[in-house]
Amino acid sequence: MKKIILSAALAFIAIGAFAQATEGTITYEMSADGLPPEQAAMVSGSELKMYFKGEKSRTEFNNAFVSTTTVKDDKKIVTLMDIMGQKKYMEVTADEAKKMEGKSPEPKIEYKDETKKIAGYDCKKAIITRKNEKGESSTSTVWYTEKIPYKGQGKSKGSAGFGALKGAPLEFEMEMGPMKAKLVATEVSMGAVSDSKFVANTEGYVKMSKEEMEKQMGGGK
Repeated sequence: MKKIILSAALAFIAIGAFAQATEGTITYEMSADGLPPEQAAMVSGSELKMYFKGEKSRTEFNNAFVSTTTVKDDKKIVTLMDIMGQKKYMEVTADEAKKMEGKSPEPKIEYKDETKKIAGYDCKKAIITRKNEKGESSTSTVWYTEKIPYKGQGKSKGSAGFGALKGAPLEFEMEMGPMKAKLVATEVSMGAVSDSKFVANTEGYVKMSKEEMEKQMGGGK
């Protein structure tokens, strides 16, 4: 279970790629399939809140089991995790983060004519196909709005990369091990965001190296 949560925390980094003139907040609610009932109950109903301002973003993921915060700009990414009182954080440069994505090809995007309204925005449907380093394919459905300028980014590792998607994702799927998670925007607020949101406060957290993070993701349940 811990491995799934840590994978989710890193995967959310790929969401924050809004256009430089864009500023606001999106709140998503998460549901999950593919887990035992007691674990699904821990994850379903989790909230993901994203703040964005130009090249900067902040994602906060919270449920009864874990709290993670990722602060990203064009130079570095800081991820803080509080897993049942165990507080740790990891800091990587933007270049290191790109290397962590691996050498997977860019996702293939197939745009559909279907539309629906999410959080007050007219959204269009897209099917994204990704391949991992082993050549294995996976597909997911994304509903996006062109009303929020977005610079799509991210490859297949973590399954949250949207490639060159034409607009901001307001509903999307992610695969994390046995779990398939769906996130749906419940509130969108386009307006000023304080610069203080993009400062990571690591006080009380123990620093963890990238290698230690990968070790934890490879072990534990």
